[in-house]
Amino acid sequence: MEKAKIFEYATIFGAAAVLAYLATAAGINLYYIDNYGNVYSHQPYETIKVIARQYVWEFQYPNGTTSFNTLVIKAGQLYRLELTSADVVHAFYVPDLGIKYQAVPGFVYTIWLKVDKPGTYLVECAVYCGPGHYLMLGKIVVEP
Repeated sequence: MEKAKIFEYATIFGAAAVLAYLATAAGINLYYIDNYGNVYSHQPYETIKVIARQYVWEFQYPNGTTSFNTLVIKAGQLYRLELTSADVVHAFYVPDLGIKYQAVPGFVYTIWLKVDKPGTYLVECAVYCGPGHYLMLGKIVVEP
């Protein structure tokens, strides 16, 4: 009977140690993901506001200019996109870059973006946002 209790306690403490390790590793990695510009890189970044509206993407640059449906950035430079919605729930979806974030009214989500390959990347809304949803297409133009 004594060996059974020891085995039971060992199982409980072993499982707790494994879960504590996984929680710590996940927490550290999530911190690094959320703070990409400050942790991994000492290069400066630009902040661009991305506002989803029925049925257009609005991009507000740090110099005060605004563009609609076209985001122009430079290859190899780090950008911080602050994503929000002005009306209903949208989703900022760039399939070629593996990016998909919800744009929810009243919330601002941070997307760290660094594209090394020049080109044009399609931006789609991946959440049905009304009868003009199919019109909500944009692009990210990455210049050399």
